[in-house]
Amino acid sequence: MPLACPQCKQSFEESGVCPVCNLVLMYHAPNLQGELPAPNQEEDDQSRWQQTPWGKILIGLILAQGLNFGLYQLVTAFFLAIVDTSDVWRTLWGIVVRHTVLAVSLLIGGALSGAGQSRGIIYGAIVGLTSGVISVCLHNRMSEMFSSPLIYGQPIIHLVTGAFGGALGMLIWRPTPALPELEGSSTPSPLAGFGSVLGDTFTGPIHLGRICAGAFVVVIGVVWSEAIMKFLLYYTNGTLTLTSTLQAELVRLEVAAFAVLIGAAFAGATTRNGLKQGLCVGLAASAIVLGLQISDPRFILESVISTLSGIVGLALVGGWFGGQLFPPVSARKRKRGFSAYA
Repeated sequence: MPLACPQCKQSFEESGVCPVCNLVLMYHAPNLQGELPAPNQEEDDQSRWQQTPWGKILIGLILAQGLNFGLYQLVTAFFLAIVDTSDVWRTLWGIVVRHTVLAVSLLIGGALSGAGQSRGIIYGAIVGLTSGVISVCLHNRMSEMFSSPLIYGQPIIHLVTGAFGGALGMLIWRPTPALPELEGSSTPSPLAGFGSVLGDTFTGPIHLGRICAGAFVVVIGVVWSEAIMKFLLYYTNGTLTLTSTLQAELVRLEVAAFAVLIGAAFAGATTRNGLKQGLCVGLAASAIVLGLQISDPRFILESVISTLSGIVGLALVGGWFGGQLFPPVSARKRKRGFSAYA
């Protein structure tokens, strides 16, 4: 097989070194004899619009809205086949299923928009915010079950869910790392695996002061959620109204969930292991809430288990979100003291 010089492009039948350029000959390739035609830049840009940030956001938004509508119709047909009525959406389980469908759709859409992107969380958040605005504008039937302040809070909930989906996409499809400058070594650095990345999130010190403060906020929000709800209803002068017991229960759960997210986010802010801080807050708050619930004569095991599971799960999300929203401002090591333990 003829060989070619990589510099002068001359072909030789024997292997060895080019007599002119003194370079090692390579296998002959057809494109060495002439220049390749220049690609059409306009056609290349038009064919890759899906790889642009706004293209990924648009595709994720279309996927989220399509899944939301399709799954809603599918579940509606399932309910009609079982109970032969559409009022099931007004029950507690119907509302839970409805929000689950929304969450799954936004997670998938946000994950698609944030896959392989270093700013996947921002892409997913934009998808969620846009989806929330569309839901407020188009889903007017929700006004029959919720008051206006609750409807207008949907974009914030969608934004958080979409951001979590974008982070999930980044975790599954990791962004391409920047290659360091070659300094005499041609061995590429191996990419960190999923296990090592997950293990790194639970390493590092535990900030005891932040965890105690976060657990205090969580316990106050969970135990006094009904009192906080009545306080808000009293001081809004009729702006926020509840028309049924189901609405009151949902708002109470939302107040408790918001308190858990705030407390865990405070514990995970400015730390490199927000998940670990959130987990500690969730476990500490769950232990306190469990002790208070056991002393209650209306103690129900199933209700307590679901409450503690929700506290731990939301605390993990809140701790991670706080660490991502407020990253560490300095790389210097913290002094070992009363508030930091290895």
